[in-house]
Amino acid sequence: MFGSIATPAAQKDVEVAQPPDDAISCLKFSPASVPQTYLIASSWANDIRCWEIQANGQTVAKAMQKHDAPILSCCWSEDGSKVFTASCDKTAKMWDLQANTFVQIAAHDQPIRTIHYIQRPSYSCVMTGSWDRTVKFWDMRQPTPLKQLTLPERIYAADVFGPMAVITTADRAIQIYSLDQGPTEYKKMESLLKYQHRCVSIFTDKSRNPTGFAVGSIEGRV
Repeated sequence: MFGSIATPAAQKDVEVAQPPDDAISCLKFSPASVPQTYLIASSWANDIRCWEIQANGQTVAKAMQKHDAPILSCCWSEDGSKVFTASCDKTAKMWDLQANTFVQIAAHDQPIRTIHYIQRPSYSCVMTGSWDRTVKFWDMRQPTPLKQLTLPERIYAADVFGPMAVITTADRAIQIYSLDQGPTEYKKMESLLKYQHRCVSIFTDKSRNPTGFAVGSIEGRV
């Protein structure tokens, strides 16, 4: 992909139209199931914005929704019809892009740091991780979670891919879960990194099966 760029002159930055007014917390492109390419961005300005990415790289601002406090994370549904947000106002919301509705689907006792959509053969749900030390799994049609996990410390980062979820906490612990038959603990481990984690990303083999993960911390190491 990157090798197709022949010269530095061909590399051109394009600023999105109508960007957020404060720091951006999360960026996500639409899934491959969506014919057109869209970009969503959550921000400390309390909003989530969506742009259409045109063939020439230019952007068209499509819509925006707001929380009552900064939004820390966002994600797409697998079919690209919905966007999910996690906020410092202790709620998570679902944005139906077709209907342009924005409804609460989850709540915690402290700000919600992470949010991921899970699609498995037997079920689908939204996973939220909070500074209240809990991870919750939501059906979206019910006011109470399908399942709740209580961890020793605050959730700082998480990633989900296929049947695998990885969650890191403030005490540098790493929790790995299998998702196929509902969330079940697979493994616990302590990070070799000495300082606070900031991000985690699952990597896959050529067949797109998850085979491991990478963790980054504030010390500048992975």
